[in-house]
Amino acid sequence: MVRGTLVAHGHPTENLIGMVGVLGQTVAAPDSYAPEILEPIQRVGRDTGAPYGCDVWHLYELSWCVGGSVSHWVGWLSIPAHSPATVESKSLKLYLNSLNFHRFDSDEQAFAVIVSDISQAAGATVQLECIGVDQLSSITEELSGVNLPACSESEVPETIDGDVLTHSPGKGNVVSEHVISHSLRSLCPVTAQPDWGSLSIRYAGRPIDHNSLSRYLSAYRTHQGFHEQCVDQIYADLMTLQPESLQVTAFYQRRGGVDITPWRSSEPLSIQPQRLGRQ
Repeated sequence: MVRGTLVAHGHPTENLIGMVGVLGQTVAAPDSYAPEILEPIQRVGRDTGAPYGCDVWHLYELSWCVGGSVSHWVGWLSIPAHSPATVESKSLKLYLNSLNFHRFDSDEQAFAVIVSDISQAAGATVQLECIGVDQLSSITEELSGVNLPACSESEVPETIDGDVLTHSPGKGNVVSEHVISHSLRSLCPVTAQPDWGSLSIRYAGRPIDHNSLSRYLSAYRTHQGFHEQCVDQIYADLMTLQPESLQVTAFYQRRGGVDITPWRSSEPLSIQPQRLGRQ
């Protein structure tokens, strides 16, 4: 197992705007090493104020040739949230599959090439850890926290509105709480395809009203935004409640051999590989 502790270094995180690139087009899978297929998405827009964060990708289709044999791995890739760009997911999948028939001198050489290529596309140093395919259960861990209540259909806001969020009435004491929801849904801003995920919110401060939080999150069901952008927005809106500390993590489900888990936090993070069973 290739390991190295990641500490997510921080600068205010920026939102993403769309690009098309290979997305929405018929693109043949490359049969030879093609780093040029990586499509950066520039991070631009509103400052969320999250000083720490990263976007973690799980890579399920890592394979290449070493010493006359085919090598297979599962990867854990982290792109700093303060990087000038992130990488479009379809181009990432195609790039990784372009390695399938490439001959490397060693697995370590392949790891180094991937880190170099994606760092160049993102404009910042990324980190990669790889495990054997049969070790996937070692990084699979379910969330344990307070499940948010279901939101009534009649209470779902038409658009995302941070003003919906409130503190619990009559509760002024500072608490430390971990709330979760498995109902996070948003739409791809390019294809309008739905994306599902599980949301983890850890905070310390005055108690947040769970019903208001459930109503707020339900508005994302028809919102078109990249995964990273949705987490940026959730973090920014929760910060209007002035918690003493806040961490927002979204575990999005796999699509096309990759899945993404954006992390945003008010405090330094020491992140270890983790995925959920549904991913």
